[in-house]
Amino acid sequence: MLRMKKQLTLLISALLLVTTYAVVRINSTGAATQTEVSYSHDIQPILESRCGNCHFGEFTSAELHMDSYESLMAGSENGPVIIAGNANKSLLVKKISTGAMPKRGPQLTPAQIQIIRDWINAGAQDN
Repeated sequence: MLRMKKQLTLLISALLLVTTYAVVRINSTGAATQTEVSYSHDIQPILESRCGNCHFGEFTSAELHMDSYESLMAGSENGPVIIAGNANKSLLVKKISTGAMPKRGPQLTPAQIQIIRDWINAGAQDN
């Protein structure tokens, strides 16, 4: 009987921990996508450090200029790369998530990809 109580206590504790984690994760994710991600402070530095080799300057790959918000939102010779409000349909997210981009230089970290996803899902504002 004592062993069964210990197992039940462990099970309840585990359920509480998982529930608490889920609530905290949902709240922190919701807050980040709505107010915290800034193009100028968060997105532009990532683009400069990871995409600048090919997409900054006069001659860019696929005619995708990433050196300003306006040029990024204008897209490439293949069309838009960002669908504001929908990261899953944004070509930029597809390319960086699969590791297809950047071709030269270090890949984006999972945290950097998530920041870009959050920014796009929040409407890809010029903030």
